[in-house]
This record gives sequence, structure tokens and C-alpha cells, in this order.
Amino acid sequence: MIKKMSAKETRDRFADVLGQVHYGKDTVIVEKQGKPIVAIIDVERYDRLTQAWEAPFKVLDGIWAKNRDKDLDQVRQDVAAAIAETRATYRTKSRKRA
Repeated sequence: MIKKMSAKETRDRFADVLGQVHYGKDTVIVEKQGKPIVAIIDVERYDRLTQAWEAPFKVLDGIWAKNRDKDLDQVRQDVAAAIAETRATYRTKSRKRA
């Protein structure tokens, strides 16, 4: 569940907020003057978000390392192949979920 709290309320109830996030798996959006400034999430969710964020960059790093000494046309071909492979993997995963 997503809960919103003011910064003052969060500060005053910090131990309770930690318990809600850790044990209740809640997300707490902390607001200052009615504007969201931070989100407090549990570590498992943070790890999943971090891995999801880093995965595409690993592909790019691999492409960069593989193509340092190649000409531009070869690089374009390799990028197109990597895109096709990624899309095929995504389609396969989507079919398994359906």
C-alpha cells in the first residue's frame, strides 16, 4: 500500500514508518509543503528496481566492449542484432506470463 505523510509526521513517527515499510511492505511518500520529495521503500523492492535499472546498461556495456575496434557499419549491425535479441526475450517472457 502507498501512504503519504508530511516530513514532520514522518520524522515524529520514524520508527513506526520503518516498521510499516519493512514488515508491512508499504511504500511511504514523504511530502514537504504538499509536494512529494522522497519515497521510502523496502530493501527487496529497492534491489528489484536497481537490477531492472542496471540490466539495459549491461547490454550497452557489452556492445561497447565488443565494438571498440569495429567500423560504424559493423557497430550498427551489432546494435540491431542486440535489439532483436532483447525484443525476442521480452516477447518470450510476455507469452509465459499470459
